[in-house]
Amino acid sequence: MRVLLLLRGSTGCGKSTWIEQNGLKPYTLCADDIRLLCSSPIMNVSGGEEISQSNDNTVWSILFKLLEHRMQNGEFTVIDATNSKTSEMNRYKELCSSHKYRIYCVDFTDIPIDVVKERNRNRLPELKRVPDFVIDKMYSRFQTQKIPSGITVIRPDELDKIWFKPIDLSEYKKVHHIGDIHGCYTALKGYFDNDGGLKDDEFYIFTGDYIDRGIENAEVVNFLISIYTKPNVLLLEGNHERWLWIWANGGVCQSKDFEFETKYQLNNGEVNKKDVRQLYRKLGQCAYYKYGDKMFLVTHGGLSTVPNNVTCIATSQMIKGVGNYNDVEAVAESFIANTPDNYIQIHGHRNTKSLPTQVNSRVFNLEGKIEMGGHLRCVQFCKDGTFECVEVQNTVFKEIETTPEPVESEQMSIGDIIIALRKNRFVQEKCFGNISSFNFTKQAFYDKIWDEQTTKARGLYINVPKQKVVARAYEKFFNINERPETKLDMLEHRLAFPVTAYIKENGFLGIVSYNEETDALFATTKSAPDGDFARWFKEMLNEKLSDEAAEKMKQFSKKQNVSFVFECVDMKNDPHIIDYPESELFLLDIVYNDLKFKKFEYTEMAKVANELGLKHKTLAYVIESWSDFFDWYYQVTSEDYEYDGRKIEGFVIEDTNGYMVKLKLHYYNFWKFMRSISHETLRNGYLNPKRMSALTSPLANQYYSWVKTLYKPRDKTKYHWWKFWKKTNVSKQDNTPRDICTLRKMFYQSETGRLFMNE
Repeated sequence: MRVLLLLRGSTGCGKSTWIEQNGLKPYTLCADDIRLLCSSPIMNVSGGEEISQSNDNTVWSILFKLLEHRMQNGEFTVIDATNSKTSEMNRYKELCSSHKYRIYCVDFTDIPIDVVKERNRNRLPELKRVPDFVIDKMYSRFQTQKIPSGITVIRPDELDKIWFKPIDLSEYKKVHHIGDIHGCYTALKGYFDNDGGLKDDEFYIFTGDYIDRGIENAEVVNFLISIYTKPNVLLLEGNHERWLWIWANGGVCQSKDFEFETKYQLNNGEVNKKDVRQLYRKLGQCAYYKYGDKMFLVTHGGLSTVPNNVTCIATSQMIKGVGNYNDVEAVAESFIANTPDNYIQIHGHRNTKSLPTQVNSRVFNLEGKIEMGGHLRCVQFCKDGTFECVEVQNTVFKEIETTPEPVESEQMSIGDIIIALRKNRFVQEKCFGNISSFNFTKQAFYDKIWDEQTTKARGLYINVPKQKVVARAYEKFFNINERPETKLDMLEHRLAFPVTAYIKENGFLGIVSYNEETDALFATTKSAPDGDFARWFKEMLNEKLSDEAAEKMKQFSKKQNVSFVFECVDMKNDPHIIDYPESELFLLDIVYNDLKFKKFEYTEMAKVANELGLKHKTLAYVIESWSDFFDWYYQVTSEDYEYDGRKIEGFVIEDTNGYMVKLKLHYYNFWKFMRSISHETLRNGYLNPKRMSALTSPLANQYYSWVKTLYKPRDKTKYHWWKFWKKTNVSKQDNTPRDICTLRKMFYQSETGRLFMNE
């Protein structure tokens, strides 16, 4: 918690011993310890060793930097120093004021100077001893340099006075716990209206996160300002309240949500900054209380137990909760295991799996996604141990922002759409007779410029004179956490369950449709029906399709006006990241040749694939609920995950409405990164030092060390090897493979790599 404890006393007065006796060493910043980090012990004129004071400017700079860092987390901190100067203590006092800390001073100065000198002479280790005149100087300073006002002074035997202790709320008829509000005043007002308003004989605890995301932030803040001084109201601090403090003091917040939305609501709502500053100072870090025969711990984020000393828990843990954001269930289970049966915990902040208000028998979660049209969650306790969970539906909220749905196919002619595509400088057109392909540019991809045209322009082929779609693939869809609308916490509200997860094979796209001008199959890649990739795709298509099957495909495509979309895994010409025993074609989907994306159902597609003798994409999982999805997500994203005994690129996830997202897995992401490491190392013989820090695992470092052994210097004056290397998987000069599948096999066959065979 936000408590700073200064020790004041001369060398040898017993400060260090007192710290050890009270178990405070882990929470202590000691000036002498930092001095020894800055400089080794030095020899004095008598032949002994002592701690150097020559680096004290650096020492105090480091100490205060460390202290400010701890204060940002709200950590209980002890300062082990003499603190003999008023100016020094005033500096601590200023920091405490800005970080909302309580400050105490443990005063050792009443110990007789003779006792201190005697202790100093016998002090071990010897290097911590000081000459008597140093002690004399300190004691004289204690007489003239007073402890500033505003710092509470205690004796060494009064440490118990500073500890946070439970209070007794048994005098109240009922205790209300009100969860995350997030700027949703209508729901908050609804709770009090339904309960008959705020009553003097009942106690109200608010768990934090009063602002941001909602559209009634000013109303919420003004309401809190009107009640925070009441003796039966306790407002806890959430992780969003720090923006209020920064705004109220004229600063600029790092939160885009606050800067672009909440701030303007507060300004337009005539919220007084002085009132906000006073409100913020009143925010508590936790509520720890007795009510009847039960003990309650209330924090914003949730703890896994009730600690022996609540003061020693950092405020950041109380606000954000212990563990990771997704550990809320594990924390609830740990609380049950670690505390007596009469202990109850209530918190908000995190609820990634949409758990109910009552998580288990003694833990309550008050995060109800109120800002997204969810609920304001509250729980009321009576002295007899009975309780009621109350949820108030929020009806005033901002709709979730998603990628705009293309509407051209319904409202515009194909001719108009062609014009719009051609006008978009982030769309590239390639002409092949009467047929043009439209694809987003590299700049659109790297700069993430996604609009109605760039998302649609992905393997889109149009017969321009006839203004007819002749072939098409998917519209652009995104990875989980790649876009605001695909963030994991947003998907809870975006996905319509059940959802289906298909294996994402690792190759390039091939498209087959019917060309009425030639009365033949039209086979192409996303960008062009000619070129190497198209040729490789056609070769594989001819290999996998019999003449009879090819004719069936042509007639089917002609009759249904559809495109067959394939994943082409070419281990000979274009190996990617995932290794396959052989090259293969996978039919992914059958898509209607229309501007509005529509495709066959999976079962229908699979039936057609079987009739043609083709492999098709694998349906891996059907997930029925968000809670199941959340568990599944963390299962498959683990480092050792395999599907059916093999490593895969990831999954394509499709909900019941056809919304699609991608999920790339650890193995794929790791070796895709190591591919770039391989190419740079084989090109230069070394890795840019700035990229070395990215090699964070033993496997990455060992692989890099191994691949360096493959480097062979090249004579650039005789042969422009790099031009050839861009087009091949093998260097013409030294025959060293460049594709990661081959390199990975070679690595695991090496003596070093065999140690990592169970990766």
